[in-house]
Amino acid sequence: MTIVNDVADTLGIEIDSLVLDAGYVSKELIGTFHIGTEKTIIGRMPARKGYPYKTLYWETKDLIGKGKYAFVRKHHAYFGIKKQIILFEQPIYAYVYVDQYNALKRFSDYLVEHEDEFNELRIREKDWYTVKYGYFVLVSNIDTTPKELLSEYFCRTEIEVIFKTAKEYLDLLPLSKWTDTTVRGKILHDIINTTALLLLHGSMRQSGLSTSEIIGRCQSLMCYRKKDGTITVETPSKQVKAYYKLFDLNVPAHVKEDVCRKSD
Repeated sequence: MTIVNDVADTLGIEIDSLVLDAGYVSKELIGTFHIGTEKTIIGRMPARKGYPYKTLYWETKDLIGKGKYAFVRKHHAYFGIKKQIILFEQPIYAYVYVDQYNALKRFSDYLVEHEDEFNELRIREKDWYTVKYGYFVLVSNIDTTPKELLSEYFCRTEIEVIFKTAKEYLDLLPLSKWTDTTVRGKILHDIINTTALLLLHGSMRQSGLSTSEIIGRCQSLMCYRKKDGTITVETPSKQVKAYYKLFDLNVPAHVKEDVCRKSD
């Protein structure tokens, strides 16, 4: 809340939504952001004492694998269910997930390396290990579907990747190049890039496709420019046409360069 208040006082920007890692999900946080509060929050529930992390697994265990609770995001099949719980005496939604791909892949890797250890486990713990490596819980005061909340969470957390990239970029520059202009330019570039990606994610949310897949496929659409400034676009494949329709766009056969540059 200190950060939220500082941003409001110094920049005049009101933060109304937060997406936080497990380390920030505390009693104080839930006391401030719970069902019914104005600001919204999505946070990853920590797997430690005082949180019903594993309890939620046992409560939903028999539903995992049922088609009613399955959905796809970026080629990964997920189990997802929403439960309203009381956490630190406050009402909050717990969104319970299993990434089926990660759960199976990493469980297989575990068995290869620790087969004897696994055989010594009790039956109850063996069941847990089949989902352990793909299981996680998000807490939120937002009332929506598990699929929508997960998309919102992943879209926001990608901003962290952008800022990490910015740091790596600056590390590569000689100290003499660390100027106010280069740093501000990099930050502005990353903010524009992030905004564009989030808008793309929003339009693609129902398709189950990844951003990288669509961008990669659409890059195969070739164009060439004539001397008079006319750009001719090759005939797109059926798949590329379908991708453009996700954004309510048609692929033109010809584009005038000057008109294109002046368009919004």
